[in-house]
Amino acid sequence: MIRAGGFLAALVLLWISPLVLPISEYTHHIVGLTFMFMAAALAWNWLGGFVGQISFGHAAMFGVGGFVAARVMLATGLPFGLAWIVGGLAAGVFALLWGHPTLRLRGPYFSIATIGVGEATRLGATYWSGFTGGSSGLSLPLDGNPTKYELYWYGLYLLAAAVAISWWLRRSRIGLGLLAIKEDVEAAGDLGVNPVLYQDVVLFLSGAMVGVCGGFYASYQAFIDPSDMFSFDRSISLILMAVIGGIGVALGPLWGAVVFVIIQEFLLASYSQFYLGLYGALLVLIILFEPLGLTGLAARLARFSRVARFSRITR
Repeated sequence: MIRAGGFLAALVLLWISPLVLPISEYTHHIVGLTFMFMAAALAWNWLGGFVGQISFGHAAMFGVGGFVAARVMLATGLPFGLAWIVGGLAAGVFALLWGHPTLRLRGPYFSIATIGVGEATRLGATYWSGFTGGSSGLSLPLDGNPTKYELYWYGLYLLAAAVAISWWLRRSRIGLGLLAIKEDVEAAGDLGVNPVLYQDVVLFLSGAMVGVCGGFYASYQAFIDPSDMFSFDRSISLILMAVIGGIGVALGPLWGAVVFVIIQEFLLASYSQFYLGLYGALLVLIILFEPLGLTGLAARLARFSRVARFSRITR
């Protein structure tokens, strides 16, 4: 209850901050986009962290959600919020189409399969110019599309939904089943856990949330193209956020997303040709020295502080 109350208080503060603080327009826009990255990183963590199935193909769901939402808005004039949900549902169904058979693979075999799915989806979207616009992309109408200023609050709502689902997954019976599957899928099946059903549920939720984030991103940019929406960089960025914050930790990717966006803004401005290499080096260093990322580092510092305090008391 204390944690829930603290999170609600943080949401309220974030909601009112732009109204009472002198935040620059650029910072306002970046923070709104950061909320979206936080939600997407949490959604990736449901599969990669809770189940232990490392996906390199979540850009496929991000792109599907974005393009479906864009097409729905262009064709029907549906409000953007509902269009994002439609895009998210389409992304979740698409995730099940390729994920249901491939989730039977474990470890590196599943990861390799997701790379193939992501690249195949990117190529298919590039050549399906009738739907995606091909290399020319799609432009969203300004009428009915939220401004970047307004998207700050919609990004905050999206983040709140992702946190709520993370909290529910970690504490529900499904969450316990996912932990069992992550440790030993065969033993979990022997104990009555249905690995196929549980993994399908999580994959659908993960794909749908990432798809909704894709719809948000489409509205944020007002122009999307397959090379951006389905890029392999997009999938890698979600993994980096989770690893930096703490893969498998319920809310670890939140902090990873914040660090990722800050580093990205600096690198793209100063070292645009080298940022992927620097991301790779950061990933290797974290895996070698602090596998639980910022969450593990914070726990280690807390333990060190308690030990130091105890030492002073016992002198």
